[in-house]
Amino acid sequence: MRLPLVRPDELTPSQRPLYDAFEAMVEADEYKGFEVRDTDGAFVGPWGVMLHFPELAQPLARFIDLAQQLPGLSERARHVVILTIGARFNVAYEMYAHARLAARAGLHPTEIATLCAGGRPSDLTEEESLAADVATALSEGGPLPGPLYDTVIETLGQQTLDTIVFVTVHYLALGTVLNAYDVPAGSPRREPKSAA
Repeated sequence: MRLPLVRPDELTPSQRPLYDAFEAMVEADEYKGFEVRDTDGAFVGPWGVMLHFPELAQPLARFIDLAQQLPGLSERARHVVILTIGARFNVAYEMYAHARLAARAGLHPTEIATLCAGGRPSDLTEEESLAADVATALSEGGPLPGPLYDTVIETLGQQTLDTIVFVTVHYLALGTVLNAYDVPAGSPRREPKSAA
């Protein structure tokens, strides 16, 4: 990772509340099964980056919380969107963490592998296929094609389309941040501190 990981004993006064909030967040079951902190207690992944930007992390976290609570999309379809975006932009940590979460949501290992390779599994449900199509179209730029928009509205409803859009925005934003700082899957190597 291009930014140094921040150990608990290195936190500034503006980073400490954010670290504590992250610590409380990652206690939830959904964060089990993939690495969120290294052996020194430093956060990795998006948390490791956002500790460097505490003023920006708070509004981004609020947006993420709201996007994650939007109704109308199954957990499987939500992870189809996330892995579609992760693969489209080759976001290592996004695919690493969400492959595990997608499996918990019921996606088969071959479906996850296909999504992470940038493909679309042939056995997805209609909801999942349309969610993948919307995420793919939005990541390519330009307006969402009218026939796709109309099909999603008619098949899944406005609320589900809105959720797909904002989950896509969430993971496009997060993926951009992760890629800017070259955040790897799991722990990056920590450079030893030079003796002073």
